[in-house]
Amino acid sequence: MIELISDWRARLAKEMRRKAIHLSGLSVPACLILLDRTATTAAIALALAGALILEWQRLKGRVSLPETREHEKTRVASYIYYIAGCLFAVLFFPPSIAITAVLFLSLGDTASGLAGSIIKHADVRGETGRKGRRRVKPLPVVTVTFVACLLIASLASALSGLAATVTLAGAAAATLADGVALIVGGRSLDDNFTIPVLSGAVMSGVALIL
Repeated sequence: MIELISDWRARLAKEMRRKAIHLSGLSVPACLILLDRTATTAAIALALAGALILEWQRLKGRVSLPETREHEKTRVASYIYYIAGCLFAVLFFPPSIAITAVLFLSLGDTASGLAGSIIKHADVRGETGRKGRRRVKPLPVVTVTFVACLLIASLASALSGLAATVTLAGAAAATLADGVALIVGGRSLDDNFTIPVLSGAVMSGVALIL
């Protein structure tokens, strides 16, 4: 029992460190609000270029980065997809939708990660997820993610003026992108990219219908 508690605490502490870095994505909505779309796009593109150089060096074994997952040792790490997802959202969606989509990524995925660190079988994209049959996160994790995204949707609707129906659809799409491993060519797509892209696309579609 003591060993199980210790393991649970270690996993939670590691995930908290990872998500502390994850929350840096809040700078994207801040830039869109305080600056403009062009400046935000340029800043993210510059960050992505630097990250790609750093990742190239990491994969060659020349540098090491803290908090990378086991399955990321020989493949592109999640932070690259995170920055790329933010860039895609800012480039292709209106600012109000891009802000909401990135909030789903930075805050909603943080809630999911913390819940998944203390609930078994939540890894549906890493080594466990690829070897096992489970491609959907446990219901408690999905519930936590959806509740967090609903709160984000409510806040985003008040700040951006987006219709509640639009942000609610985005919350559902973000939860789906996080909770279900989308498989392409035998490999799962990284949710750091699919969360902002799918939720942004769904919100854009619903906004057009309305």
